[in-house]
Amino acid sequence: MTRLVETLRALPGPPLPERHGQALAEALGACLAADHVRLVLRLPAGLDSAAGYRVQEYGAGRVPEVGDAGRGEEPAAGREPPPSATIRLEHDGHALGEVRVDPPAAARRLRDWPELLTVTRLLASELRARLCADDAEQMLRRGAAQLADARLRAAGDMERQRYHLERDLHDGAQHHMVALQMSLALVEHHLGAGDRVEAAGHLQRLKDLLASTEEVLHSTATGLLSLPLADHGLVTALAARLGTLDTLTMDIDPLLSGRRYPPEVEATVYLACLEAVSNAHKHVPGAKVTLTLRTSARGLSFDVTDTGPGFDASGPMPLRQLAERLATVGGTLTVRSSPATGTQVSGFVAI
Repeated sequence: MTRLVETLRALPGPPLPERHGQALAEALGACLAADHVRLVLRLPAGLDSAAGYRVQEYGAGRVPEVGDAGRGEEPAAGREPPPSATIRLEHDGHALGEVRVDPPAAARRLRDWPELLTVTRLLASELRARLCADDAEQMLRRGAAQLADARLRAAGDMERQRYHLERDLHDGAQHHMVALQMSLALVEHHLGAGDRVEAAGHLQRLKDLLASTEEVLHSTATGLLSLPLADHGLVTALAARLGTLDTLTMDIDPLLSGRRYPPEVEATVYLACLEAVSNAHKHVPGAKVTLTLRTSARGLSFDVTDTGPGFDASGPMPLRQLAERLATVGGTLTVRSSPATGTQVSGFVAI
């Protein structure tokens, strides 16, 4: 018995369950002069025992051949069955596992040696506790890694949402800011020319634009689509937003009347059209702008053209953010322009 305890205590290094389990099986076999000892521990599969159990085994000595006593085979006719070679280990009414000993006489020695059986049970209980602690530590490490991963994903989601909010403000609210500037400039122009009637008309339009801008900012901040867009579709929403602009002509395919597309497609094309029109008004004030919207068997397309001076489009991709927005729904963007020819911004989404 002392030899059993000292064998385990003499092991170098930290208390590793695998090494101690093997050493316990070997020391127990030596104490019992057994041919073979197998220590079987019953461990919870998780921190909650209701999750099930797993088995950890350690063996020492010669593995009994098939047909050996104590393996559960039926005895020959006229012979007494051999005594059981399996000894259950329990602690406080809970099953720790069992010790399987061959030959059966060695198992009887363990049963008849209560001190050795008690020490074996205590060492098996300690070993089981270490294994459970290792399981718990591994679960905690996995939980910490999963938590770190979840935090990283949450941070990424927040960053994407922030980017989408910035993009919505840029694509949607910016159009209204440009329209406000244009209306204010017209009011100032007519007042300077002494035309109070025209100035009053543009002043009323300026008030309407202010109310509309407030609605857009509120909708963007709360993450909601334009109500006309959500309720009535793309054509109605674009008419509500752009119909009051004097310098804009809308050429809408009659087949689009009443037709609906997936919400993400409608929102993307809607905001893309607003940004393209807003950019035209911002860079070429006073130029005529035409918004063309078409549908076909291939998908939905739009063109925003202006009569401005144009620019050299051979450099870096213009309107990169707009192209990225369309790409989220499988769409593409093309910008055509050259000096003195105006600019055409075309988008297409396959449906």
